[in-house]
Amino acid sequence: MKQYFYSVALFFFCCSFATAQQMAFGAKGGLLVGTQQGKRALISYHADVFYESMGKWQGENTPRRLGFVAQLGYHKRGASYNSGFFGTNTFVVSDIFHNISLAALLKGNFKVSESFLPYYAAGVRLDATVANEVVNNLDAQGVTPINFGFWLGAGIDWEPPKLPFGLFFELNVSPDVTPQVFFMRGTQIQYVDPFRSTTYTRTFSEDYRIINLSIELTFGVKFIIRKEIAPEDL
Repeated sequence: MKQYFYSVALFFFCCSFATAQQMAFGAKGGLLVGTQQGKRALISYHADVFYESMGKWQGENTPRRLGFVAQLGYHKRGASYNSGFFGTNTFVVSDIFHNISLAALLKGNFKVSESFLPYYAAGVRLDATVANEVVNNLDAQGVTPINFGFWLGAGIDWEPPKLPFGLFFELNVSPDVTPQVFFMRGTQIQYVDPFRSTTYTRTFSEDYRIINLSIELTFGVKFIIRKEIAPEDL
């Protein structure tokens, strides 16, 4: 899986760098809403640094361009759930996974004006879990260190032609393909119930998987390097 990710990222980078008309570096961050099947949403955050390489504008009625984005950052994923009741009160706890995320994206812009450029982007993502705060002792023993997923999103670039920087907003959905918590069928494990302090043994009759799904709302800033356009390219 990791070899597939690196191959795709290298392919995107080589193709985009060779045809780049504009390059940019920047930072972005914002709200992250994380969830897992059957659980409540976890409201958290994310932050990334990124490199962007965009090709030439093509087309007449609605000019468009393609490019590549590589980004690396911190994403606080997970979910919340009810842990018990006391009278009429419900206690809600959260499982949190501190993930370092590397993504390689293919990006497409549309020019609706000289400064406002809607875009879409899609690509692959590799997450490394560097720490976790898992309430259930059973799940805590099955946390996977590396996860693979996708990144699908869209947004609007604001890039005034005479300024060396731009701003953007974007919304993306980032589903994991591999589980954040996993036990193979037949695995036997001992765990401690955190609410009763009792040790139990469980044998899994089928694969046990907990998979992340994240939705992110992002604001970013980038510093732009534009190549001079040769007369024959106009």
